[in-house]
Amino acid sequence: MRTSSKRLHRFNPGHEAAVGIGQANYTPDAASRRMADDLETLPLWYADSGDSVWITHTEGADQFLDSLPLFLRPDVRLLTADALCRLSADVEGPFLATPWGLSPDVLAAFERLHRRGAPILVPAWSDALRTLTHRQTAARCLERVLRRLPELPPVAVPRFCASVGEVVDYVTTCQAPFMLKTPFSCSGRGILTLENASITDPERRWIEGALRRWGVVSIEPKLDKTADFALEFHSDGHGCVTYAGLSVFDTHSRGAFTGARLGDPNRLRGQLPDILRGPLFNRLRTAVTDTLCDTVGRIYSGFLGVDMLVYRRPDGTEAVHPFIELNLRYTMGLVAVELSRRVVHPDAIGCLLIARCPTPGDALRVHQADSRRLPAHFADGRLRAGYLSLVPVTPASLFRAFIEVV
Repeated sequence: MRTSSKRLHRFNPGHEAAVGIGQANYTPDAASRRMADDLETLPLWYADSGDSVWITHTEGADQFLDSLPLFLRPDVRLLTADALCRLSADVEGPFLATPWGLSPDVLAAFERLHRRGAPILVPAWSDALRTLTHRQTAARCLERVLRRLPELPPVAVPRFCASVGEVVDYVTTCQAPFMLKTPFSCSGRGILTLENASITDPERRWIEGALRRWGVVSIEPKLDKTADFALEFHSDGHGCVTYAGLSVFDTHSRGAFTGARLGDPNRLRGQLPDILRGPLFNRLRTAVTDTLCDTVGRIYSGFLGVDMLVYRRPDGTEAVHPFIELNLRYTMGLVAVELSRRVVHPDAIGCLLIARCPTPGDALRVHQADSRRLPAHFADGRLRAGYLSLVPVTPASLFRAFIEVV
């Protein structure tokens, strides 16, 4: 799956807004900046041996690596910008710039580092990539998957509206509730739920603001969700898309990721609803793989995830929505797949969790308490039970990323 070059990883959550704006001088929001700072070493757990991670803050990083058991310590370097610029291309060979998610902004940052002398190959941004990240691409993929899986009950394809009037027409002719989404958002951001067919003044203002910024919003019926899951893939950029694993995850009411299950893939599949424990799962995987080959396989190179869900129909039976969202980036689901393969004992079941504390200092106190409450126990070189932090936790931290196996 990898190229001949070593990769230089960079954790840049919230890049989707930069994609939508299409600018190289985009400033992420405060939450995304803080998450990027606190979790910037997270690529240690999905990078390949010999890769490096570009970090900005060194506080606690060396101590964190030293605290890991030798058998779990990734063969991956943490390098600052200055350290990268001191590397010799003749000795190191070039790194391939590999951010969490592609955007003009992050690629421009890599390019500035390259101009300072860092041995980096920086992929080019293109309008074709921007088009793929628009929700209209996911809607087209949904249509193709549904054609490939005629046994699935019909599910509404999102409609894209360029005016408040179009939204009003939709909600007055379809059955509430509804979900409106901005075109480049994901992970629970840029979403408005309409519980009724009548639009309130605050809802109208949200729609008008989204239309001014993005020009269009999508709308679709809100389903009675019973389970979230995703399929993870890798595209080689030459037309071949391969399956990378299953992610079973949890979200809060607005759809943002809160945690993913960890464990043997067969055991994880057993946690899916009954409808996915038979032949439908493999047919779904094949249909989505073929659709991705046709749609993104020759444009995008890298990992990607497709969010799906199981929902309850009015008659009480369950059905699958096979293509909620297309994430052209690394995902927490892929991190979970790699942690299950590399870190968690095959006989154990655990969770990957992302948590935010309200004020600095709280994260460190909770981290220390969790370490005492659930001491880590290892067997056969893997985590068999307990708590394991995946990133340094310092007095300044707000965000944590960690594993719990109980």
